[in-house]
Amino acid sequence: MADFDSKLDAVLKHIDTVHAKMDEALEGNKALAARLDAIENERTQEKADKVRKDAEEKERKDAEAKEKADSVAENLAKIERAACTEADRAAFADAQMRADAAYQSWGKAAPHALHGESLREFKIRLLRPLQQHSKRYAQSALDLIGDDAAFQVVSDAIINDAVVASSDPATVGTGALREITTTMPSGHRMTKFVGDPCVWIAPFMGGATKFGKIVRPRAQ
Repeated sequence: MADFDSKLDAVLKHIDTVHAKMDEALEGNKALAARLDAIENERTQEKADKVRKDAEEKERKDAEAKEKADSVAENLAKIERAACTEADRAAFADAQMRADAAYQSWGKAAPHALHGESLREFKIRLLRPLQQHSKRYAQSALDLIGDDAAFQVVSDAIINDAVVASSDPATVGTGALREITTTMPSGHRMTKFVGDPCVWIAPFMGGATKFGKIVRPRAQ
């Protein structure tokens, strides 16, 4: 009986040892699982950080690209506005130069454009004083001509008619002397006078001078 108890104790001890080892292994497994979880969490965090950094980098690059695009667009807009302004100035200068040929033929100078005045408004203002010299378009309502090509035809005709009329003998021959200053292509200015000189000099001419009878003295 004692031998049986001794063997039973040995078995129980062995079982206790196995349980202890199993518990130790279980704890080891738990520690390993915790370590694996920590590693996985660390990797997950690293991935999340990388995704966040990549997103931030993409956002930064997109912002830089947008800023550059906006800058380019703004520069192009400035260039376009400058080109338009330069073209507008050239158009106004060309309109004034064309009309000035007619104004000079009448001893005058074409006016300059007014601030805020459109090109069409400026051209109409230039043409109105010249219309009286055009038989075809003297009574035309220039502001009602909608087509640009038609308006240009009328404009050129009025200017040409004014130049022709300034040298028409029917107009020039009976009028007072009129000074006409023309700017040549070389830049030199040429001045001439048209009209009837008698009209100018008449105020300076007195009436006819009358002489009395001349009597010779008789010889003694």
